[in-house]
Amino acid sequence: MSKGPLIISWVLAVLLGAMFLAAGAGKFGEDAGPMFAAWGYAPWFAVFVGACEVLGGIGLLVPRTTRLAVMGLTPIMLGAAYTHVANGEGMDILRPIVFLVLLWVLWWLRRPRGAVSA
Repeated sequence: MSKGPLIISWVLAVLLGAMFLAAGAGKFGEDAGPMFAAWGYAPWFAVFVGACEVLGGIGLLVPRTTRLAVMGLTPIMLGAAYTHVANGEGMDILRPIVFLVLLWVLWWLRRPRGAVSA
């Protein structure tokens, strides 16, 4: 990988990793359970999603696990987008969609060398 894409992949991995670590950690607070309950989910689901986001954030920072972390965080972001749409929070869908796109840019940047790109 040349220097440009390598630098971009690391910047993206660090920014996304920090974002998912912070978002996940926030779901362990006492405010997250009632928020998830208002969306129709069990309060414990906030802790589950938070744990997935924290683990995914860590995984994004380790080159060998980046692509696995992207696959694990994808359903979380799709679920977040669905939740916002289903609860009439239309413009809130933009955040998970933007993060989903950035995750898959990182997936592409961290593809194995020698892989055929389409």
